Amino acid sequence: MKNACFIPIALMLVAGCSQPAQNEAQTAEVTNATTAETAANTRPDGSIIDESKPHEHTEANAHADPMDQMAMLAPKPTDSAATKRYKQAMSRMMEGMPPYTGDADVDFNKQMRTHHLAAIDMAKIQLANGKDAESRALATKVIADQEKEIAQIDGWLAKRGQ
Repeated sequence: MKNACFIPIALMLVAGCSQPAQNEAQTAEVTNATTAETAANTRPDGSIIDESKPHEHTEANAHADPMDQMAMLAPKPTDSAATKRYKQAMSRMMEGMPPYTGDADVDFNKQMRTHHLAAIDMAKIQLANGKDAESRALATKVIADQEKEIAQIDGWLAKRGQ
């Protein structure tokens, strides 16, 4: 049986509820769960993430078939040199992601470190292949910013014996 809800019918549908709640505690529990789910599927600007689109990053599609993800990163004969290098950088990042420890802080820092290294790789690819001055300036800034953040992450991890 789905969670009981003490909320208007429209919210019952959003929350996936089929029966009214018996008390305010049940209402709060469902409302909090619905709020957390909505927050996870909402961008900072308030727009909703469309999980049916493969480029949308949400918990729901974070577990997409790894074979599909790897196929997307496989170089194709028609790929430009830059695209081939971007795909290589993304593949290295995905293969280099550290295992999760269960500690939100450690996992955040370890995963972000690997992500930042990939951002640096991609920025270097842009500088080697891109021509747009604004994009080149951004790539240069990304390298400098990510290197500083990696140093900060390394310090944080070292203090914790990681």
